[in-house]
Amino acid sequence: MISIRKAATELERWEEFSRAAVTGYSAAIDSTGQHAVDLDKTRLDEFRRQLLALKRSLRDAATADQLRDVQGVFDGELRDYQRWARDSIEQLRRDIAAATAALEAFSGSIAETGTDLEADVTRELAQLNRVSASDDISEIRGGIRASTAKIAASVEEMHSRNQVAIAQLKDEIRVLHQQIDASKRAQTAEPGEETGQRDQISGRLEELIRQDRLCSVLLVVVRNLEGLRNCHAADVIETGLQGFATRFESILPDAVVIGRWSRDQFAAVLGREPSSAMALSSEVMQQLSRPVVVEQAQGAARSVIFDARAGVVEFRPGSDPSRFQSKLKQLADALAR
Repeated sequence: MISIRKAATELERWEEFSRAAVTGYSAAIDSTGQHAVDLDKTRLDEFRRQLLALKRSLRDAATADQLRDVQGVFDGELRDYQRWARDSIEQLRRDIAAATAALEAFSGSIAETGTDLEADVTRELAQLNRVSASDDISEIRGGIRASTAKIAASVEEMHSRNQVAIAQLKDEIRVLHQQIDASKRAQTAEPGEETGQRDQISGRLEELIRQDRLCSVLLVVVRNLEGLRNCHAADVIETGLQGFATRFESILPDAVVIGRWSRDQFAAVLGREPSSAMALSSEVMQQLSRPVVVEQAQGAARSVIFDARAGVVEFRPGSDPSRFQSKLKQLADALAR
């Protein structure tokens, strides 16, 4: 009896220790987000969202392997943010150096033009002083006209040079903006495969509705896709989304049809009662909240955490198809918020 009590006490002690360790780990994750270097608000907000998702994974961890997974992802997130911060600071230094060089070149051009103008004006003033000592009115008038014309020409030349320099700076800025816009368009472009999957899902859904059969749509929305683009390269995100889709499909082996609905949405058409589909959505949320590990070249790996929300819309026999489509859109908007 004493040994049983002792074992129970020991078990309680280890459970308390485990809870304290998880609480301490959770507090460490909070502190990391609070004290992260703020170089870019969007990037920092996304980093904190990633840590929040990591805290949820820590809370749901039930085995030692899952805790080790959380540790690995946490280490990866810190390493990625440190690398991004270091690269951002280096890029900022390069930008400042380039801007300084451009301003120095611009001011040097103006100074050189100003020096030339000063020499020309000094020379013409000396010429005016010489002709002013003449008794010949025609010579004085001619000297004045010639000197003023040369001074005016020098001023005009300086103005033209400055305008050229300003135009060059404006052109460089325009090219830079074009490069940034092109990069953004490349990041937000939707893969062509998504259109095919959406058509397939829509076609099967329309067929079930036309047959007036009971069905449900389980919709999953990835809410942090734009923020992830500030953390990871486009190929890492796309590979991660493919892994995300594969996991989604593995959770729903009996789905009528399943696939990527849009850039940040995934859908599954289920031939089951809505109550059963709602219960399944909770499991989907839990499974999809786990990190997706993306293998890269030379054995490197990146962990991507997608902030996903799931919901269900039902279609019952005799329902209005247009109302069903409206409810599906409302669900997508609600999950994205």
